Order: sequence, then structure tokens, then C-alpha cells
Amino acid sequence: MMTNQEIAKIFSRTADLLEIKGENPFKVRAYRNAARIIENSSKDFNKLVNEGFDLTRLPGIGKDLSDYIKEIVKTGKFHKLEELEKEIPSGLVDMLSIEGLGPKRVKQIYDAFGVTSLEELKKYAENGKLATLPGFGPKLIEKILKGVKQLKKAGIRFLWAEVEEIAEELREYLLKFEGVEIVEIAGSYRRKKETVGDLDILVVAKDYPKVSEYFIKFPKVKEVHSAGLTRSTVFLENGLQVDLRAVAHESYGAALHYFTGSKAHNIEIRKIAIEKGLKVNEYGVYQGDKRIAGATEEEVYKAVGLCYMEPELRENRGEIEACLENKLPEIIKKEEILGDFHMHTVYSDGNNTIEEMVKKAIELGYKYLAVTDHSKRLKVANGMDEEKLLKQLNEIDEIQKKYPEIKILKGAEIDILEDGSLDFGDEILQNLDIVIGAIHYKFTGDQTERILKAFDKIHIFAHPLNRIIHKREGINANWEEVFKKAKENRVVLEINSQPDRLDLPDTYIKRAKEIGCKFAINSDAHNTKMLEFIKYGVNQARRGWAEREDIINSWDLKKIMDYLKR
Repeated sequence: MMTNQEIAKIFSRTADLLEIKGENPFKVRAYRNAARIIENSSKDFNKLVNEGFDLTRLPGIGKDLSDYIKEIVKTGKFHKLEELEKEIPSGLVDMLSIEGLGPKRVKQIYDAFGVTSLEELKKYAENGKLATLPGFGPKLIEKILKGVKQLKKAGIRFLWAEVEEIAEELREYLLKFEGVEIVEIAGSYRRKKETVGDLDILVVAKDYPKVSEYFIKFPKVKEVHSAGLTRSTVFLENGLQVDLRAVAHESYGAALHYFTGSKAHNIEIRKIAIEKGLKVNEYGVYQGDKRIAGATEEEVYKAVGLCYMEPELRENRGEIEACLENKLPEIIKKEEILGDFHMHTVYSDGNNTIEEMVKKAIELGYKYLAVTDHSKRLKVANGMDEEKLLKQLNEIDEIQKKYPEIKILKGAEIDILEDGSLDFGDEILQNLDIVIGAIHYKFTGDQTERILKAFDKIHIFAHPLNRIIHKREGINANWEEVFKKAKENRVVLEINSQPDRLDLPDTYIKRAKEIGCKFAINSDAHNTKMLEFIKYGVNQARRGWAEREDIINSWDLKKIMDYLKR
């Protein structure tokens, strides 16, 4: 399943490589326009292609571009880009991100010295050889060296959960300084994207230069890149870039909106403003030279005729149209989660006993939880056989008597075998309240039939894509068919809250919701601390437009069990 952003990225990269190659500028512009059209469109191109829609009916989409989009959606690849990547070193594209280096200069460097990486570029800048090229004066060389340094660090992306602690520590640190009135972290962190490249912190303060001096002394700062009158940039010990920006009270809402993004969302807002004779930027909303709004985000949206949109929704995936049609979702909140259906104990690969997990769930205010240890096939995880499972079920009965305030459901996370059958037979499944099915091995090849067959036996499909962010891509399947069968069979799709899984991805959640699927936000906890990870799954669900009615573990238990009945 290809998202609009992924399709657009392929066309943008194609344009970059064509430009370095020195191709006809009209051809380069055509690919850039294609990327812009697709990224900014509220249409789901993956869905349109799968439904057989004639893409040439859309503005700006000709026959060639239509064919290219179909190729990308159906194969995940683009033959023209693959040909260019074989021809042009990928390191040359990275150089385009450096201030002062356009395609012509990158080509100039490559032709002169054969430079193909940032490390080589740095070497030639430092040893004086770049300075021998026409137009490469001292200022440009300085920009190149700074750019290489920033670009190498900017390429690092952190899991949202990895950044959370340091982000909140920075917030508290800044709020302690006298004269600081407001501190807000914007960017992808505020939109709660699964990975974060840097932190944009906005501050309203009486004396920004003094705040900046205080900021750069934060104990975890490793390097100060700049400390200006309105913006300061540092790199932390873990390589994370942090930008601190001074904001005036009257511009706070406009700045927060601007720096929260996404870029695609902001572009659409500016288009709407222009149609109304207005201008929107980081300082406010202007009618001519007069600022008419900007102190709050609500003001900004209202000035252009829109309702407030939660940061998680601001990806230009239809949120603006939904707002105009009064159909914007009331996305799920953490406090609405009443239980957890996926957790492990010492019976398989967990670190805590059932009772310890139950006590933690009560502390979290849950009304129910399911104990779901691994089935026997997971030998590395010390999975349970039938005898061990029956012993666990008896123990649950005893613990339930001690804790009547919470309902303890009997379950198991059962392997979906290669042929789609389950690791436990029907006679065992009949003893369980919750049957979680999951794929844990043999990920290669199309998994559609394997999944669909298992849907006749399971209640919840755990970590559906089986991805590990930064480490493992998701399995291949016809997800449209999977989602349709899940709806038909009332199979609940898990939103796994493990920070490096966050599986389902947000775009898949949104599509499955449109089809009519239900979800469970589960912690997949292996100890009591990990039960708190549910908040990361809530972030993901919110980005996928999920509402309370979509999430079964925000329902009362009777409604859940009625839904899960076959």
C-alpha cells in the first residue's frame, strides 16, 4: 500500500536525479509538478488505482503520469528512477540539500573530482581543491562545510518515544527561567509522527537573548551551532538538533501553526487564504498590511473560514475538506482507553507474574485486561504448550477472585502458521475469551491468503504488518482485501503500541477505518512498565483519524464480547 507521500517522494527523487544529469528542464519540472500534485491532493491514489479509477480525470494528470502512478502503486517501484539510480550516485542527491549547491554545481564538483558522498565533499572543501573551481569562493566553501555537518546530523531520525523524555525535560528546563511565559514544542513532535528528525521549540519571553544564553547551557547540549537574536540551534549528546525560536504574543498562534506543519497542510491553508484576499505566515494572518489574527491557532483557522484541527490530523489527507463539511473526527483520547488485550507474563517471555500485571492495570484505572502469552511455536520466547496454557487459565481463575474490580480475560497470542492454520487446535481455542493471531516467521512473499484463512478463527490480528521501524519493512499483502475480510468477520485490527512497531501505520488505520474496521490499541507489554506504552498507540490511532467508536477497548465489556461473538 503506497501513500500519496511515498508516491510523491519517488517523483521528487526522479526529478533530482534528472536535474543532476542535466536533462531538459521541462522534463524535470514535469516530475516536480507531479510530486506536488500528488502530495497535496486529498485523494488517496492507492485507493483510486485499486478501484480502477481513470486518473486522467484529475487536474494535472496526463496519460503518462497516470501510467507511472499505476506502476508505482502496483509494484512499489518506478522503472525510470531505478535506471537513474544505477547511473547516478545517490550521494549526489544529498548534496542538493546544502545551501548554495544546486544541481549545476553538484554536477560541476562531480565532473571535476568524482565526489559522490558528503564525506568526500567535506574532504575536498577542507583541502582547498573545491576553491579551485570557478565560483567557489570562501563564503560558499564555508556554507558547504556547515551544510555537510548539519546534513549528516539531520539524516538521523529518532523514534517519537525516544525523543519524548528529552523534549519534556527541555520544556521544563525553559519554563524555569524567569520571564519565560510560554514554551511549546512544534513540528513533527507535536503532530506525533512515529519518527522525529529534530525539535522546534517556540518560546514567548520578555528577554529572548537571555533565554537563549540559558538554553545553550542545557546540560545535554554537546554543540552550539548558532545563538542569534531570534533563533538558536544546538545539537544534543544523542545527535538531536534543537531549534529555539523567539515568538511575540500577538504572533504565537500563527507561529505555532506554521512550525507545527505539516508543510502540505500549511500550503493548503495559504491557498485558501489567498482565495479570500488574505496572507498567512508565521507572524499572523494579514489583510493587506493589517494583521487580523495570529495570537492563537483558533484565530488563524477562523480567519480563513476553517475550524480548529488537531495537530495529529494536519497532513493534508482530507482534514480540510472534512472540516468544511463538518465531518472532522473527534479523535480518540488516552483517558478513553478502558483496558488492554495484549500482554505477556512469565508464562512465556514476560518479566512479571499475572498478578503483578493485574495490579498495574488496576493502578492505570483499567476495567479489564487480557492475559495473552505466546503459543508453543515460539520456542525462543518459551511459548506455552496446551498443558501450560490450561495451568495458566486455572491461575487466572484464582487471581480473579482476589481482584473483582477488574475483569481478567483468558487469552493467548497464537502463531498463524504458514498455511494460515493456528498453533492451537479448536479444543484449546474454546477455552479462551480472546484469541489473538499473529505472524512471527516466514515473512517473505504475499501473505494475503495466510491472513484471510486465519480470520476465520481469531478475534484480534496483532501487529499486522510485522514491521520494526528502521529495521524491518512490513510484510506484503493485499491490504484492501485484508481490511474488507476483517470487517466482514469482525476481526479487530491491532494498533500495537510498542514504540518501534506502531503497527498499524497511520495511513493504514485511516484506510481501514474508511472500510469499516474496528481496532484495539494494545501495549504488547512484557512487563508492568510497558503497560504504560498504550499512549504511543493512542498517538498512532489519532493520526489515523480513529474515534472512540472505532476502538473496542474504549467500549464497555459487554459491548466488546457481543462484537467478538461469531
